[in-house]
Amino acid sequence: MMKQILLSCLFIFTIYQVSYAQDSIPSISNDTINATVDIAENKESVNTKAVEAYNAADFRSAISLLEAEMEEQKAKELESADLYYNLGNAHFRMNELAEARLYYERALLLDPGDRDIRHNIEFLMTKIEDKILVADTFFLSNWFTAVQNLFNSNDWANIAIGAFLLFMLCLVAFFFGRYVSMKKASFYMGIVSIVIVIFANVFSYRQKAKVEYRDTAIVMTGSASVLSSPDMNSKEIFTLHAGTKVYITKEDRNWLEIEIDNGSIGWIQREKIEII
Repeated sequence: MMKQILLSCLFIFTIYQVSYAQDSIPSISNDTINATVDIAENKESVNTKAVEAYNAADFRSAISLLEAEMEEQKAKELESADLYYNLGNAHFRMNELAEARLYYERALLLDPGDRDIRHNIEFLMTKIEDKILVADTFFLSNWFTAVQNLFNSNDWANIAIGAFLLFMLCLVAFFFGRYVSMKKASFYMGIVSIVIVIFANVFSYRQKAKVEYRDTAIVMTGSASVLSSPDMNSKEIFTLHAGTKVYITKEDRNWLEIEIDNGSIGWIQREKIEII
């Protein structure tokens, strides 16, 4: 009786895991596949032209081609980390640091485990004017975030499903195995796999939330005053410059309350920053 109840619970949890993964991983309909086949040659042509323009040091033409492709993807509610990364490179070559940082950060949001994107952001940060020290945080929090950023939401969802299937196999081996050694091995492996399932689901949810509810932005103007309140007549606290990343905490009409890496908080006009 207990085994039947346990297996029923596992069946229900399996349905939940699969449904969560389907929610995390966008599905592709037949219409989308057909449309992709129809426009594949055109996309390849656009990408080839962009690469040719970039290699010829015609970065402005490369940006125009890539931006046109980006707008097409946005119309279909799609985003591409590679496209954002290429746009970041082209803008960096034009010494447009704010735009380069913006697209690098968007690429990193979609592909947090990409080392090239992180390297380019770190290098770009040496070029911008604001050198902001990061406030100290608890080492476990840093470790948790570092592990979470190894993969994106879809990858973590797939890992969770794989670990859960392994957990089910371990349970079957534990309950129906004939040998004590098999039962012990499946017991400990089951514990490890269920821990992976829990953390992978948490990481997947957090990565998905970062993409859906974007609360970071890049300063796009040469300099931007950060004030003590959402009023032009209020006191200026500090000034930020193009390419600096900020975290949005509140909104008030055309004003946004922001926080920077060192923990300083203030209000900035919405038009001076762009959401990542």
